Parts: sequence; C-alpha cells; structure tokens
Amino acid sequence: MAENREGSAPDDDSAPSTVDDVLGPAGHRDLRRLPALVAQAFRLVWRAAPRQLSLAGGLQLFAGLSLAGQLAIVRRIIDRATIEDGVPDLAQLAPELALFGVLLVIVAVAAVAQREQQRLLGELVEKYTTGEVMNVSTAVDLIEYDHPSFYDRLQRARVNASARPLQIANGVIGLLGSGAAVAAVGAALIWIEPIVAALIVLGGLPTLYFNRLSSKVMHRYAVRQTAGDRRRSYLYEVLSRKETAQEIRAFDSSAHLRDEHDRLFDRKIDDLRTTIRRRMSYGAMSAAITAAVTVGSLVLLFTFVRTGRLAVSDAAVAVGAVVIVGSRIKGLLASSGSLYEGALFLRDFTDFVETGAREAAARSRAAPAPPAFQRIELEDVSFTYPSRTEPSLKDVSLELRHGEVIALVGENGSGKTTLTKLLAGLYRPDRGVVRWDGRDIAGIDLADLREHVTVIFQDFTRYFLSAHENVAISRIRDIDDEEGVRKAAMTAGADGFLRSLPDGYATLLGPAFLGGSDLSTGQWQRVALARAYFRASPLLILDEPTAALDPRGEYEIFQQVRRMAEGHTVVLVSHRFSSVRAADRILVLDGGRIVEEGDHDALLERGGLYAELFELQAAGYRENPV
Repeated sequence: MAENREGSAPDDDSAPSTVDDVLGPAGHRDLRRLPALVAQAFRLVWRAAPRQLSLAGGLQLFAGLSLAGQLAIVRRIIDRATIEDGVPDLAQLAPELALFGVLLVIVAVAAVAQREQQRLLGELVEKYTTGEVMNVSTAVDLIEYDHPSFYDRLQRARVNASARPLQIANGVIGLLGSGAAVAAVGAALIWIEPIVAALIVLGGLPTLYFNRLSSKVMHRYAVRQTAGDRRRSYLYEVLSRKETAQEIRAFDSSAHLRDEHDRLFDRKIDDLRTTIRRRMSYGAMSAAITAAVTVGSLVLLFTFVRTGRLAVSDAAVAVGAVVIVGSRIKGLLASSGSLYEGALFLRDFTDFVETGAREAAARSRAAPAPPAFQRIELEDVSFTYPSRTEPSLKDVSLELRHGEVIALVGENGSGKTTLTKLLAGLYRPDRGVVRWDGRDIAGIDLADLREHVTVIFQDFTRYFLSAHENVAISRIRDIDDEEGVRKAAMTAGADGFLRSLPDGYATLLGPAFLGGSDLSTGQWQRVALARAYFRASPLLILDEPTAALDPRGEYEIFQQVRRMAEGHTVVLVSHRFSSVRAADRILVLDGGRIVEEGDHDALLERGGLYAELFELQAAGYRENPV
C-alpha cells in the first residue's frame, strides 16, 4: 500500500537549490515586486518588535521633518539680513539663532536615541527570525534531513535569519526617515521651484534601477555559494572540534583538510571579487548620475537668480534644499536598495518558514495516536533514503507484542537502524503499512505517536547541559522531578558518578563551558540509558545500548532491560550475541529483509545466517579460533 509523506520536502530535482530556482527564470525580479517585498519586510519587523519599530520610526520621522523647520529658520534669517534696512545685529537675530540651536540639539539627541533603538530593533528581529528557523528545523519530518536541498535551504535560512534582520530593520527605519525628509524638504523646494524638484526626483530613478541590479547580483552570489559554504563550515568544524582532534592528529590529516577548506574559500573569494566589481560599476554609474543631477539643479538655480525668477533668499534656501533632498533621496534609494536586497534574502527565510507551516497544517489534520498498544504490525514495509537508489528495507512484515523483548541482528547495512526509526515514528514507509492495534499510522500525528516511544541510538547526543537536564530531557515536561531523575540514573548505573561530580546533578557535563565536567564514553552511555528509563514509554528501542560498556556493565544493563519488558515492549539492536540470546524473539536482517526469526537455540539449530555470525563471533573468544 503506497503512502505519501505529509509535509515532506519535494525531491531534490524540484527543490530550489540553484540560482534560477531561487530567483526564477533568468533571475527575473522587476521593480514591480519591490512594494510587495518592502511590505513583507515591514510585516516581519512589526511582528518581531512593534514597540521598537514605532519608536525608531517616530524618531526618524521627527528627524526628517525637522529639516524643513531648519530650512524655514535659515530662510527667515536670510530674509531679515537682505530685506530689512541695514544688517541686523546679533541681538535682533538671537530668537532665530536660539531656536535653530535648540532644534539642532534636539535632532542630535533624537539621532542618538534612534540609532540605539535601531540596534535593539535588529536584535529583536534576529531573535524572532532565528526562533522561526528553530521552530521549523525541529518540527519537520526527519526525512527532510536526508535531502541535500533541505540543507541548502536551512543554511540560507540560518544565515539570513542572523545576518539580514539588522539590514532589513535599518532599511525600514531609513526608508521612514529619508522619506519624511524628502517629503518635508521636497515640499518646500516644490513651493520655491517645482522644476528643480522634478529634476531631482527624475534623477533618482536610475539610482533605484542600479541599486536593484546590485542587490540581485549579491543574492545570486549568495545562492551560488550555499553548498560550498556548508562544506567549508563542515571542514572548519572538523578541524576545530575536540571530538575530531585526536584522529586528525593521529592521522596527520590536518594539512589535507585545511587545503580543501582554503580551496573552497579561495573559490568563494574569487566569485566575490567578480560580484564586487559588478556592484562597484553599478554604484559608479549611479553616483555619476546623482552628481550630474545635483550640479545641474544648482546651475539651474543660479540661472533663475540671474534672470530674476528667484529671490536671493529663496535661492539660498533652494540650494540647501537641493543638497538635502539630493542627500536624502540618495539615502532613500540606499534604504530601498538595502531593503530590497534584504527582502531577496528574506524570501529564503520565508520559504523555509512556510515548510513549517505546511507541517503544522498536516499535523492539524492528523488523528491522535492511541495511548498504548497490545501489538504493532508491519506489513510489506519498504523504505528508501533519498540519497540512495536501493531500498534500505524491502517488504518487511513483523508483529511486536506488548511485554516482549525483540532483538534485531545482522551485518552493517542490513537495515536494523532504519527499521527502528520506522518503529519509532521518525520515518514513514515508502510502501506498506504500519499499524498500532490495527490502526494505520499513516493518518496519525507522528509527533503524538512518538510520545509513546523511547529510542536511544548508538550515536546518542551528549548535551552540554547539567547532569539533571541530560537525564530529564527525554521527558522535559517533568524536568522538576528530581526523584524521578535520580531513580532513572540509579537504574542505569549512573547515579554514583553523577552524585560525585563537583555540583552533583547541577554540574555541567562536557568540556565546552567553564565549570563543565567531561565523562568517559561508558559513563555518557549510562546517562543516555537513564534518559530511556526516565521517559518510561510503552515502546523502548535501544540501538547498541552497551557498545561502550565493559562486560559487567553490559550484563547489568541487560538484566534491567529484561525486567523492563514486564511493562514495556523492548526492541534491542546489538552486534553482541551474548546480549541478544535472552530475547523472546530474534529477527535476523540481511539486505533490508528479515531472513530468519526465532529464539537463540532455534536459530542456531537452523544453521543459517544467525548461526554463521554467532560462530564467527564465538571464535574470537576461543583459544584457537577456527
């Protein structure tokens, strides 16, 4: 029975991963999109920080409008100096000068306040956007992480969520301030000489066009570099993390990895140089046009004064207005360009967030999971990872009953871990049916289903958090249950060494932060097992739970696992046959299929793959292996 994955990403060949995929055919984005992009940026900033946006915007509006007031005062001073009989002394001009000085102080203070509010606004927007990215990355189906295109979209969303919010916030605020200044001073210029005002406005259109081209060039560059940046970041992590440091030194492989890292960086810098040259050419053409318009406007004003069309005071104010409006139009266009560029990158963010919205919509339509189960059935289940052509599971059928211990054995790559992920609700099958007490989980909310499953993988996570949090994280809603955490740690054999830490269960684990205490690999594994015991779900899945333990620790853990089966169903993956021989049933996987099933004695008697693997392992313990 075929099944579609709700909320899953499209296949790699249809997901946006190239420049043309992201920008559209030939990277086409015309100016008609600018209002929609600006509106989208405004909505984002408003959702993140409405109070700071209003305050910073109000300060910018005040600063812009105050320019018109300053021009009016200057015009008054010039009028009195040129129209009244004689040149007035300073005492006569004192009121205007004092008002002008007070206005300058107010504007300066408002500019400082606005700048600080803008910095705060950028942080608040970053908090909002990074939160949205984390919401999506933790909510999407696990299968998404097997799509390279998802990693590319996640990379762009993560980078843009942290790097672009301040740019967008500055663009929004700059647009408000420059727009207010242009409107106020432009109105005065229109009143004095509309021809000059029209010339300045028309002269700004080419700048807007070149800003748009420059933004598109930068966005194409960022899209081209996404895959390379991810690989370079990975190499940087490999070369700078403790987990890889010992092997890097043992193999003396740092030079090779560093060369690969630098090669990718050099390729990025070469591409950036080309991008910068194009952006500089656009900037130069824009600056030349702006300068020509400003000089032409001044020449025109000088001509109007010579012909008597303008009074000297009006011309003086008009000159100041031309300079101010020209500067503010440049700022307006720069803010628009910044906002447009930020909005181009913002689309990467919003497209990624929409993935989470689709996931949430799919979950809202799904039915709740059953509270418990008596049996779980898999019927003709197959599964293929997106990065592979051959299925990892092929036509698997089995039944798990409440209260029994099932062991999965087989060689590496036989499908054991993949099968546990399907049982845990982390993946949906490509084909076939998984049923809990007869209910097909295809229509069940997998997140709800996972509430009834505990899974501890061989590559479990080592959280650099407190010892208490490391255990309680498996049932985080009960994080204050200190007794339950302690009991789970005791069951896993972790209580003794956790209590002996400098601050007991409050001690940070791991070496990453000041005051942290690292554990041995075996101790970390016991902490991971304590998580499983603390969660106490009906279905417990343990993937190589004793790989880092000594024989005594392994024996203790499996005695506990055996006792847990009285109220739980346990699925155990192990390469150690001494661990699985006490299971109620052993399933032997080979090539993604279940090829044998039975208890230890029956499988040995059959003389198949299980017996062969058991004999190979047992030979290692004999004095003279065959």
